[in-house]
Order: sequence, then structure tokens, then C-alpha cells
Amino acid sequence: MLWKKLVSWPSLCASLLVGCVQVTPYVAQERECDSQAVANALLQSSQLSGANQFRCVVVSKDVPVLKPERTVLPDVSLSIERPAIEVGKCLHDKLQLRFNLPREFYKISAYPDGSQTLALVNPFTKIEGLQIDVVKTGMSQSMVNVYSNGTTLSQAWKKFPELCG
Repeated sequence: MLWKKLVSWPSLCASLLVGCVQVTPYVAQERECDSQAVANALLQSSQLSGANQFRCVVVSKDVPVLKPERTVLPDVSLSIERPAIEVGKCLHDKLQLRFNLPREFYKISAYPDGSQTLALVNPFTKIEGLQIDVVKTGMSQSMVNVYSNGTTLSQAWKKFPELCG
């Protein structure tokens, strides 16, 4: 009789598991979301429950980039004995002080490892020209790489990273 009990328990457990389905909350729609929309959706779902909710679909383009990656060699490269965040802030301040550019003419990208990219942008075409990567190479060390992206670099732009060295 003991063997019948042992045989019947696994089959009972298996039959219970087969009948289970994953129950997900009702959502009105699914849509692609960026990280800001995901954060807003999470806040709303914890505060409200209703038919106006939506589910975010994971999109591969929303995967965070850990540091700037380029396929070409930099036009100028300089190692600086300061943290990348300080160097990036210094370069941004110098860019603002010397050129007084409106916000539409440049773009700053920050990466999770502390690296940054400053890029000059044509506000009409949204195409990036000159790019300056500040890559964290140690606790208080960084590498500044300048990429021309097809433009001609003047001596002033080639020496620009030295202002924060």
C-alpha cells in the first residue's frame, strides 16, 4: 500500500501543476517604452489599478550603453589624472564659456560607468559633428578622445582637452 501512496502523490502534484496558468493583470494596450516611460508606468501601477494601464514591451534599442564605443581611432587622445566626471564637467564649462552655445547646438551623454560624451550637433539636421569622449580609466584617471566625424579639426579643437588636464 505504501507504494500506491508514493506513486499517487507525484501524479497528483503533476496534475495540479498542469492545470495552473500564469495570471497577469489586465492591460489595455502594449507599447514600446523608453526608460522614462517604464519608470512612469511602474509608479502608476503601484498607485492605481484600472483599465488605462499599459504594458511596456522591451525594445533592444533601450538597452543602456555602458561606455562610449567607437570603431575609428580618435583624432586626438589625452590621458588626464582627474576623475572622468570632473573632466567632463570642466570640458562642458569651457565649451560654454568660450563659445556660449545654445543648448540645441550640443549634446551630453552620460554612461553608467561615469564616462561622458560631449558632441556638437547641427540643430536642423540633428547630425553630430565633433565628439569628445571622456572615458573613465581609473578612480582618478580618465582618457579624453576627440573624434572629428569627417570635419576638419582646427588646432584650437585639438588642444581643447588640454584646458582640463
